[in-house]
Amino acid sequence: MTKLPTADQDLSPEAAAERVAPLFERAELAGLELCNRIAMAPMTRRLAPDDRVPSQAIADYYARRASGGVGLIITEGTHVDDQHAPDSENVPGIFNDEQASGWKRVIKAVHSAENSFGSPSRIAVQLWHTGRHAMNPIGPSPIPVQKRDGGYKDTPREMTEADMDEVVGIFENAARLSIKAGFDSMEIHGAHGYLLDSFLSPASNQRTDDYGGSFENRMRFPLRVVRAVRAVIDEHAGPEYPLMIRFSQWRMEDYAAYAYPDPEHLERWVLALKEAGIDILHVSTRDATDPGFPHLFDTDTEDGRRTLAGWTRKLSGGMPTVAVGRVSVSASMDEGTAVQTTDPAPVAELITRDEADMIAVGRSLIANPRWCDIVKEGRWSELVPYTREMLETLDD
Repeated sequence: MTKLPTADQDLSPEAAAERVAPLFERAELAGLELCNRIAMAPMTRRLAPDDRVPSQAIADYYARRASGGVGLIITEGTHVDDQHAPDSENVPGIFNDEQASGWKRVIKAVHSAENSFGSPSRIAVQLWHTGRHAMNPIGPSPIPVQKRDGGYKDTPREMTEADMDEVVGIFENAARLSIKAGFDSMEIHGAHGYLLDSFLSPASNQRTDDYGGSFENRMRFPLRVVRAVRAVIDEHAGPEYPLMIRFSQWRMEDYAAYAYPDPEHLERWVLALKEAGIDILHVSTRDATDPGFPHLFDTDTEDGRRTLAGWTRKLSGGMPTVAVGRVSVSASMDEGTAVQTTDPAPVAELITRDEADMIAVGRSLIANPRWCDIVKEGRWSELVPYTREMLETLDD
């Protein structure tokens, strides 16, 4: 294992570049050949036209990140229907042919973009159903989401078996259209308190049927969706086509949540995902470098220091793992508006420690489309700080 030089603000660009070099090695994840180990995290922009068809401005936005050298672009969350999936207007969709054609234009722009790493970026679509957070919410139980600033969102309608069958079909349709559009991979959004994740939590799932109660029962519906998407992929793209899933400890309504309270629950989840046909695990935490279970282990021990991505990779038997959370930014999403750039070298250590195969960068890639080029050259201190005003436009 390579030992990285000690972090120091006064390092020369050459020394700083050495510390982040693991991030820019070529990689192969589940057959997906990538020019480096940096992914663009899915970040909702809400800047699509009213018909949810990706525009030329969206294609240009992603193409600029491809030109900057991102190995794998994961799109913003993309709604799988127009009934219960959307949490707002103007989020792109993938539930009709017009939207698939719009995404085809985006994919062509990404694949055509030249970068300094010698091979084009790959792009995956994130399939998103917001469930309890939707404008027309549904969920496992009629329990409303409590807003962080007080009050509650609309009470979701408790899903029936027919609703579940319909949602499975919606995901199947989105998977077929994603393959038709030409995506290199697809990711199921199973994190942050949205529909699939809400089934896992006893706080939002109080069903008394086969989809509630025990952890195995609460996993049942998310795994149905995974298996259905996998079956579509196998039929239309082949078993070698990589399928990803994003999951998290935290939820939009509860940043302090522990969705998987201990390694035993996490192991049951990731092994079930593996059996259901997932190839790549995308692990979302508040900070990618934080210990995964600080409430259980002394952080002076190896288990205590291991990140949630590290636990995921270990417990899954070495499945390809993507780590995300506060990479090269100083604050998490609920920690105010003053966000500074920070040294990305600590996340490079996750690669050298075999805790992650890839690192996803979020807000700093909104601010810096050429993030990869700048960081690779040891010039991370020149990164532009992220501000919330940047969310108002797709221009850089």
